[in-house]
Amino acid sequence: MASATGIGAMMRALRRCRYCDPVRKLMAAVAATTGLVLMLVTGAPAIANGGSGPLDGLDYVSLGDSYQAGYGLNPFSNTSPFAGDPNGCYQADGNYPHILAAYFGLTINDQTCSGAITANIGYGSATVSPTDPNVILPTLPDVSTLQVTLSGMTAPQLQSAGLSADTDVVTVGIGGNDLGFSSIATACMRLSVDSDPLYLADKVGAFDNCKDYFDDPVNYPSAYLFGRITDSVAPRLATTFAAIRAVAPNAQVFVVGYPQVAPNNATDACFTDPLTANSVPYNGVDLQFLHDIEQQLDDTIEAAATAANFTFIPTWDQTAGNTLCTPDPWINGITLYLNSGSTCDPDYLPADGNTDICVKIGALHPDEGGVLEIANIVQESIGGWAATRGITASASDVTQGGQVVLSGGGFGPNETVQIELHSTPVVLASIPASATGTFSTTLTIPTGTVPGSHTLVARGLSSDREFSTPITVTASGSSSGGGASVLAEGGMDASALQLVGLIALLGTTLLAGGAVLVLRRRQTGTSQSATARR
Repeated sequence: MASATGIGAMMRALRRCRYCDPVRKLMAAVAATTGLVLMLVTGAPAIANGGSGPLDGLDYVSLGDSYQAGYGLNPFSNTSPFAGDPNGCYQADGNYPHILAAYFGLTINDQTCSGAITANIGYGSATVSPTDPNVILPTLPDVSTLQVTLSGMTAPQLQSAGLSADTDVVTVGIGGNDLGFSSIATACMRLSVDSDPLYLADKVGAFDNCKDYFDDPVNYPSAYLFGRITDSVAPRLATTFAAIRAVAPNAQVFVVGYPQVAPNNATDACFTDPLTANSVPYNGVDLQFLHDIEQQLDDTIEAAATAANFTFIPTWDQTAGNTLCTPDPWINGITLYLNSGSTCDPDYLPADGNTDICVKIGALHPDEGGVLEIANIVQESIGGWAATRGITASASDVTQGGQVVLSGGGFGPNETVQIELHSTPVVLASIPASATGTFSTTLTIPTGTVPGSHTLVARGLSSDREFSTPITVTASGSSSGGGASVLAEGGMDASALQLVGLIALLGTTLLAGGAVLVLRRRQTGTSQSATARR
């Protein structure tokens, strides 16, 4: 009987052998007749996740603000994205990036941080115009800036420092703080449905509705929110997305839109006293305005993502039935108290930096149910992309000199993909992938290719990602031929023939012993026999 060490060495040799397809087929026959169990494992011990799949072990970086960080969920980390007590990012262990990483088996680097703006991700080498100063809205920097978090800590690096040419998957959600959404929400709060917006009255003056201030480009141009989106937020999104692509050229980037917070067609009936828990201290006019301005922001983010050739994942329509004021909201209302001290109680933060009003962490953000719904939406989109990873041929059999269409996905955006015919490698084509990392091309099999089993291999020259699929070349009926001669995988040397004998002996032994053979495999893609290097 072959020793365990001998069998292991033999199996490793078999996996490396490019000409041993008959051996593999013999193994399959042995398995079928003896009940042999082939246990395919990626390594031991494996960390429990959503199951093995085409994204196992890929490098995933999540970027963005509080909606991505899971602001308001517990527990949250004081070590990610950097150490602090607290670090002020309020990055929840159960945020949607971590849910996705566990589901797909991704290796996560979560850079999300509550309060982040585009400048905290990074602008690259580009410049943008500074914003006009406004007493309510934050002034946006015109260069990349390290974030000062909600606890007062300064981040040690830009979020984009987590990216590299090795990054495979990126999710990013950003722009709400560039607009100044939390400042707007604070300014619009009122004590009763008929009272003036309290904070706005204190800082600017009395208004019946905050819409009267934020939607008046003539009298209050620096506060005009629709103009701020067009003139200040949109250019910063474009610059930030360009910086992400420059630092992570091989990554598939998913831009996640914001969920609906305020309902459409809101009325005054939605108002609740701000001193009650989970309140909605806005009248119907301002709720509708908040809805409209958020929708404009979301549309702008989608346009910027599309222009950057990123995949935009909308959550707007899917969350319309679970906004504030609905029977089953996925958005937390506002819980606050009036404060006479200089600091807020634990689990509360100053409202827009004002310690006179302390607001519970998580206000106007998705609760656990909302985060799970967003995770489901994003998972569906990433899962759709994952299903395209690998290569497929239009036919499994092709004659010498014949043609076959090869399609593939999962490569770096716009990178050159080199396609080879193995066993003796022959380069058949070098073509550019699309902006989404896909390609489709017609290949001609060299007329001198030896009939038998072969493999088509596609490799990204920038990302070094590699996928393969088997193909059988049949004789064309003519003995004359030109082009390269390719040895079929069915051709075996003496070592391979020795393996055949050993496999036959192994099959006989297994009939008596009913052994279990354990094979280790490399990470596989979604196409048949597709092997991904990344």
